[in-house]
Amino acid sequence: MSIGLDETALDILRNKPLGHIEHQGLDTILGGIRQYLCIVPGGPGTGKTTFMHQIADRWAMGGHPVIVFEGELSRASMLAKSLTRISGGELTYDDMYGGDMSADKRELFDKMVEVYAGSIADRMFIVSGEIEKDGMRQPIEKVAAKYGEPPLVIVDYAQIVALPQDLRTVDERIGLKLVASELRRIVDETHCPLFAISSINRTNYDKQTTGLQAIGGCNMFEYSADIVMSLSIKGNRTEERNSNMILKKRPVIASVTKNRYGSCGVVEFEFDAPAATFCEVK
Repeated sequence: MSIGLDETALDILRNKPLGHIEHQGLDTILGGIRQYLCIVPGGPGTGKTTFMHQIADRWAMGGHPVIVFEGELSRASMLAKSLTRISGGELTYDDMYGGDMSADKRELFDKMVEVYAGSIADRMFIVSGEIEKDGMRQPIEKVAAKYGEPPLVIVDYAQIVALPQDLRTVDERIGLKLVASELRRIVDETHCPLFAISSINRTNYDKQTTGLQAIGGCNMFEYSADIVMSLSIKGNRTEERNSNMILKKRPVIASVTKNRYGSCGVVEFEFDAPAATFCEVK
């Protein structure tokens, strides 16, 4: 340890928050946005993608760069969610995809696109389609060089990151172990904050909170992560959770069950699905 001790000590001081998210209770638990690997598991309907896209939009609005590796939604679908959110829910998915748009809605649509262009677009980088394990590092390094700071990176989602062609015949668990290891290396070597959305095992779909063992496919994600923050529908009983699941405004719990650099804890949210927005419940 005497070799390079000063530089190693400086690494501690350098790992300070790059900024903070709008959800104050959750931000306190996370310790702000900093160099860490955060796995975000959750079942269907919990709004994992919407939750992370909202954080990404706000991060870009604050003047920071963002890269989203999006294997689920198209760029147009992501933009539609952002426009809905910026409009406060006045411009809905139905308005944009329901056929002929009224003159008032079209005017609102154009205005929201203009707001997005001026506040988010220049710092938002979306890599859509197949997510390649060996293809993530280069865009992260390019964006970091351009803006002089590491980007906030979102991977949606971890279990569909593609391996190189010569490794695609390996056992699925071995493949996911390689993906988890690569995400860990990206954080350590590019110093970026990286949030990887994750599926959960089907046996955990019917639980209010999910433990570390619920992360889908491979426990290497649990071991590699600095933080595990799961999202789940609130409800003490199955019937209550099922009823809450179909609400347009549904109660969601964010549970931080692993945190190497801070505390664990639970934060309650209201997920307004039509407005594509999460609000912290005080």
